[in-house]
Amino acid sequence: MMKRIIFIFITIVILSNNVFGQAYTVNDFVGIWRYENNDTVFTIVLKEGKYINDFYNNITSKSTYIFGGYSLSVNGKMIDDYTSVNDTFNGALEYNLPLQHIYIRAIKMYGCTNKFGFKFYDQRKRHFDGKGISGGNLTLLTPNKLKWEINEELGIWRATEGCEDCPEVKPIGFSVPNNVVLTKVE
Repeated sequence: MMKRIIFIFITIVILSNNVFGQAYTVNDFVGIWRYENNDTVFTIVLKEGKYINDFYNNITSKSTYIFGGYSLSVNGKMIDDYTSVNDTFNGALEYNLPLQHIYIRAIKMYGCTNKFGFKFYDQRKRHFDGKGISGGNLTLLTPNKLKWEINEELGIWRATEGCEDCPEVKPIGFSVPNNVVLTKVE
């Protein structure tokens, strides 16, 4: 009888883990993801990233990074194409990530198996003079569905909180969708 109870308990735990949450790896995020709505196509390319800081003698971070790029087309016309992405980030040049061909810099969120927080370098809106804006989340909903969401007000707050002499920063929006679900295409 006790063996049967243990077997049932273990079965319930395994089933609930499969139903309520799946552990994902960085490889599950890597690839090409696309959102289409009428005449608009938003695509992101994500790669596993490596952080090296040449300033500190090639120290490599142990954090899990994803680097990415994006494209946007409207009515079949390419508006933005920043999909050529590097997989190595030189920390000594942090504010020049677009020059390093990195437009999305994401780091695994502590305690989450399906979420990365990210900083976005919008090449048309150029938040904070091109230094990017945080406040984004990449959440893996299923192996082929990824939620892209970025909160501009949160990003502004993170950049200015505690700065007594910072000028007031007003939202300017994004040149890409800010809350959509993308489908993995590659």
